[in-house]
Amino acid sequence: MNYKHLKMTLLCIVLAWWLGAGLAQAAEFSAVIINRMESRETQGKIYIKGEKMRREFAAGEKVGITIVRPDMKVMWMLMPGQKTVMEMPFSKASLEKMMGMPKEQQAEMKLLGTETVNGYETEKFETTVKGNGKPIKHFMWVSKKLGVPIKMISPDGSFFMEYRDIKEGAVPDSVFEIPPGYQKMTMPRSMPPGVPPQGMPRRQ
Repeated sequence: MNYKHLKMTLLCIVLAWWLGAGLAQAAEFSAVIINRMESRETQGKIYIKGEKMRREFAAGEKVGITIVRPDMKVMWMLMPGQKTVMEMPFSKASLEKMMGMPKEQQAEMKLLGTETVNGYETEKFETTVKGNGKPIKHFMWVSKKLGVPIKMISPDGSFFMEYRDIKEGAVPDSVFEIPPGYQKMTMPRSMPPGVPPQGMPRRQ
């Protein structure tokens, strides 16, 4: 697991929470998600329905699925090739702890204006938080219609995230459940209490 990429992804989620927490009222849609960490780019599929999120991704020949269920305070990592699933806790507090952020910290959010991203009108923010004692700055584009960040980039361009080919409409509840026949695994001690889910909480 690329822990640097993991932490950057978790930061996206924490920042989105600080914009105005809660996946509960998010729009219902699917999209292609593009992630770039330094020179490595990955592409996957993401589904969001209310507070539920599912991301499908590939790493070489291996395929993985992450399902985030804040309503149950859990996150599932599915490995279809082995038909196994790993269950981990999911909460704002656990993500902040992993990022080394001070308790009750609030991000500095500066509205820079509005821009159109992939056909959606967005508000562009400059965000600054402290992680492990250092200031971390990013730019975030929040869709006014969807209520979620659909693009995020670091000032030096080393980290990039964007939703493309967004398709609004009903997503079946079964998408956010563990399929039959999967065996649960115990989380390894070396694995941090977080997984890189790419969906973003809604800004209210």
